[in-house]
Amino acid sequence: MAEKTYPWKVAWITGASGAICGEIAKRLARAGVKVAATARPSERLDALAASSSNITAFPADVLEPEELKSCAAKVEAALGPIDLAMLGAGMYVPFDFRNIDLDGFHKTMALNVDGVINGLAAVLPAMLDRREGQLAIMGSLFGYAGWPGNGSYGASKAAVINLAESLKLELRGTGVDLTLINPGFVDTPLNAAYDPKKKLFVMSKERCARKILEKLPKRPYEIAFPIQVEGFLKTVRNMPRMVSFPLVRWFIKATGA
Repeated sequence: MAEKTYPWKVAWITGASGAICGEIAKRLARAGVKVAATARPSERLDALAASSSNITAFPADVLEPEELKSCAAKVEAALGPIDLAMLGAGMYVPFDFRNIDLDGFHKTMALNVDGVINGLAAVLPAMLDRREGQLAIMGSLFGYAGWPGNGSYGASKAAVINLAESLKLELRGTGVDLTLINPGFVDTPLNAAYDPKKKLFVMSKERCARKILEKLPKRPYEIAFPIQVEGFLKTVRNMPRMVSFPLVRWFIKATGA
């Protein structure tokens, strides 16, 4: 079956060597989109670029702002204006309050938050000048509510959600749209450290990429799934804490999450 068509000519994807963003890159490339794949140099990035003539590797470290700005400029010089910028670099480290991993916490916050803002600084000015473009920021449903063992990852994604909400309001009338992508558990190496018995409604990277690309062309503010986890966590977020904390504890006990 032929890949569907998409409204973008050039897509820049950071975190492209990751499972979800890599799968999205392949699907876009099959549809004829020119994909600029950015991640730190690795065999996975090389393999991704080798998988399609429509994927070009532009290695860069998202934690280096000037390097990332230079990378975005190289992408536009080589492929043309970036229509879609997907900022997807991220990591997950379990959080144990009995033995706090400071290095893991700071690395998680840096990659998941600084990686996004550095990407925005690299690509947004040109989009604003053209008054055209779409930003897709990778968040997580677990940024909506605290969850045991999720202290560092959840905190980083809560920051991303707040940033996206602020930007959505500020970008009105600029011609640039922003979409926040909030998946639940996806079966990827990113969350391999998490107890597999506790992965609620886990889905494959292929299904995740398909869900994202089904909705992204419509330029919604948010793409969130699965609906069961989305509904629960968003409900918990808006409850008084004297109600939400017991509810989360009950849910964990009832489901083994």
